[in-house]
Amino acid sequence: MGKSSRPSAGNSTHSILHLVKQVQYKAYVRLESVLNPLDVTAVQFRILTTLSTRPDMTSADLARLYDVKPQTMIKQIALLEAKGLIERRVSDTNRRLLEVRLTELGASSLKQLQKDTRALEQELLKPLSADEQADLRGYLLRLLESLSGAGDDKAEGDEIEELTPEYRRVGVQRL
Repeated sequence: MGKSSRPSAGNSTHSILHLVKQVQYKAYVRLESVLNPLDVTAVQFRILTTLSTRPDMTSADLARLYDVKPQTMIKQIALLEAKGLIERRVSDTNRRLLEVRLTELGASSLKQLQKDTRALEQELLKPLSADEQADLRGYLLRLLESLSGAGDDKAEGDEIEELTPEYRRVGVQRL
């Protein structure tokens, strides 16, 4: 193969934190361009993904999950509702709560968004072999578990974040 396409493991001149942030930023910009045709932001996409596996959450539940102020989440919920992607309804168990769920349009839009974002991920990861992609995923999960470990205020059994069967993503994104 001649010169290896793999970066030198001994090259320690680049900060890992800086490189991770640069990759995250460039990937985020590309993600926004994929989501833009359906008029959805990355934050809204994550909310839709959450609601696809956990319907009937309240905006307060979502705010706690994403570690944002309730007012911030309410703004995103209002935007998604105005687009017809979600609906709020009075809870069957507590008449004082409004629960949020996907509409039919929201569910179909989410399926298209997931298809488009999976294609983007494949494109972004093209420079890596299947083994390298698996290694990278393993390293990132190990780091995430380490960072989400003992010192956090999480109750035993709490997940890092929901992992949907059709679109597995982990991590907290502040809105």
